[in-house]
Amino acid sequence: MDFLSAMKRRFACKRYDQSNPLTEAEISQILEFGRLTPTSFGLEPWSFHAVVSREKKEQLYRACFEQETVSTSAMTVAVLVHTAPSMDPDGRWVRERGGRFPGSLDFFVEDYRPYHTFLAEEGRIDCWLRSQGYLAIANMMTGARTMGIQSCAIEGFDEQKVLDVLGADPARWQVSLLASFGHPAEAEREKIRLSAEELVVFH
Repeated sequence: MDFLSAMKRRFACKRYDQSNPLTEAEISQILEFGRLTPTSFGLEPWSFHAVVSREKKEQLYRACFEQETVSTSAMTVAVLVHTAPSMDPDGRWVRERGGRFPGSLDFFVEDYRPYHTFLAEEGRIDCWLRSQGYLAIANMMTGARTMGIQSCAIEGFDEQKVLDVLGADPARWQVSLLASFGHPAEAEREKIRLSAEELVVFH
C-alpha cells in the first residue's frame, strides 16, 4: 500500500483480533519506522517501550483508563522522552549525542545553546520534548498501515502509572504518548476530514 492510500485507510482502531498476533518481523518494522523519525537537532531524546506480553498489557490497560484498544492490541508502544534537565547544553548526555555528528562538538553545542536558552526562557523544554514523540508515533502508525496493520494513538493515561508499569524513573523520563497496533476486529471506518480548500492558506 502506498503512503497516500495508507493515510486514507488508517483509522483509530479500538478493538483488535487477538487470534492474529503480529509477527516479530512486523513488530521490528513498526519500531524501525519510529527509530528513523527525525528529531530536533538529531538528539533522539526518546525510548520506545514495546509492550507485547499479556501481563504488561493488562497493567498498561489500567494505567490508560481501561481503554480496550490497549488490552486487545498485539503491541502497544509507549514513547518516553527525557525530562528537561537532560537537555542542558553543557550536560554529559547532550555532549554524547552531539559528538556523533560530523564536525566539531563545540560547534554543535554552540549551535544548540541559543535554542535551548529560548525554550528554557519560554518554559517550553518539556513540551518540546514531548512533541518529538508525536512525530515517531505518526510515522509508526502510517507505516504500520502500509503493512495492513491498524493503530490508535493514546493520549489518555495516568503518567505516573505508565512510568511505574514500564519501570521508568520519573526524574529522567516523561511519557509523550502511546499507540496500540494490531489486526482490527472491527470494520474500517470512513475517514472524515475537512477539504484542502477549507484548511490550506497560501501566502
